[in-house]
Order: sequence, then structure tokens, then C-alpha cells
Amino acid sequence: MKKTLLALSMVATIFITAGCSSTAEDADQARKATRMTVVSSAKPADVLPAFKTFTWNEDYNHVLSAVSHESRADIKQYLRAEIIQYLNTKGYVYQPDPIQADVVIGFLFALEDDLADQKIQDKFGLLPGVSNSGITDKRYAKGTFLVAVLDNKATMTYWRSAMQGFVNLEQDRKDESTDHIQAVLDMMMGGFPQAGR
Repeated sequence: MKKTLLALSMVATIFITAGCSSTAEDADQARKATRMTVVSSAKPADVLPAFKTFTWNEDYNHVLSAVSHESRADIKQYLRAEIIQYLNTKGYVYQPDPIQADVVIGFLFALEDDLADQKIQDKFGLLPGVSNSGITDKRYAKGTFLVAVLDNKATMTYWRSAMQGFVNLEQDRKDESTDHIQAVLDMMMGGFPQAGR
């Protein structure tokens, strides 16, 4: 359970680093670790079809992280719940029956050790390219979060976005808050039009 809470807090606080530092070196590391980059394939309003409902496809929901297999399933469920919550604010509705859904939402969450940047670039064609240059503090790990919208048969990708930043593993052990992921989703999906438009 503790590993699950740690993994969920790592996801929740990805790309958002908080805390005070006791030395100038700690402060410099924290400053460098606040770097984050978001890239998207296009403006969502320009490429997304008008849709109201969405669903998942197991082939397009991946969690690759330094936690046990059971925790990966918990993180996947957590991310799904957070995406549902975020899209509900724009009027979209989760449809558990894939046949009745308008689109499929896909995502990938990975820590640097799990999937190298080149592999992300090759597989998804999109990479923010945050450098870990200058980050020598082992408390910080580079993380990647990708979100995509596909047609309801999951054969064509309409839009995708990727964010890279740093996770402060020590801070995450102390912080069990899960509120930050909504801010991350807003950075990535804030350009979505209201449902049906």
C-alpha cells in the first residue's frame, strides 16, 4: 500500500516541484528541476472532431514506472479517474462501452529509467526534450506524460501532447496530495473545446 501511495503521489506531483532548500546547491538543483516542457501536435480545436463521449483502450493506456506490477494498475486507474474528472469540466462524458464512444483517450506515463527519450520519440513522434543536464541530485527523476485522442476504433490519432519535467522523489514520499495532476492536465488539454463543438 505504501508503494502504491508513493507511486500515486509521484504521478500527482510530476512536473511540479515545491519545497525549500537548506543550501545554495539544493536551491540551484530545485530551480533547475522546475523546468518543464509541453509540446502538442496541433491546437486541439483545429484537429479534434466534435465529440461528446470518450473511452479507453488497453493498448493505448500505459504506465511504465519503477513500481510493482500491481502499482502500475493503480496508477493507470488513478490517471483514468483524473482524466475523466478533467474532461467532465468541459462537458465530455466517459463511455465504458467502446462501441458507443466517439473517441479513445490514450496516455503513457514513464520515468526516464523506463523509457529512453529516443524510444519515446520513435514510438510517439513527439518529445518535449527536457534535459537533465545540471541535475545531479538523485532525488529528481525525469518523467514523461503523454496524452492522445484517437478515433473510436483506435486506428487514427487526431491529436497528441507530451510533457516532460522532474519528479522530486523525496518530496513525493512526504506529499500524498493528488490535486496537482489537474493542473498538469490543464496545461496539456486546456485548449480542448467544450463537448460537442
